Amino acid sequence: MKSAILLYPDFSEYEISITLSVLMQSNKEKHFIGLNDTVVMGESGLRCVPDAIIADFDTNQYDSLIIPGCMDFRHMTEAEELFVMIRRFYDQGHLIAAISSALYLLARSGILTGKNYTVGLTREQREFLGVFDETHYEDKKVVQAGNIIPVLLSTSSMFISTALSLPASLSPSRV
Repeated sequence: MKSAILLYPDFSEYEISITLSVLMQSNKEKHFIGLNDTVVMGESGLRCVPDAIIADFDTNQYDSLIIPGCMDFRHMTEAEELFVMIRRFYDQGHLIAAISSALYLLARSGILTGKNYTVGLTREQREFLGVFDETHYEDKKVVQAGNIIPVLLSTSSMFISTALSLPASLSPSRV
């Protein structure tokens, strides 16, 4: 099966760079999924071309979705087509790894209800966004809740590699 990596305006390129290397070294097929067919610019100016767009995205062809975070989600608050795709991916039982602040997209999609999580946002930011239940927040680097894996940046590549069942010889310390 393949991994899908979500690209959207201002995504944090550095949050997925080691994970991409690990996926490549393990021969795990990956596709970059965009909101539309335009070139996507990351937060540091890297321009990326999606392999597919959400409207044409067949979740049945993938076993995992990797979502990098970003500095500001204002432009994503009404991305209903994205939230529908995330819910469909979740409902099919596929692994979803949300790095740092990307957990906002999962919370906004409604799939975090009643689940423990960690996220790269302060308490004030979580309260401001209004989609997080503080009673389920855990101050940890990784919290797995079924097929949802919210991870903080410092452990993202290692945990995602493990979760995708990639060979132990490809741990981030060896990449």
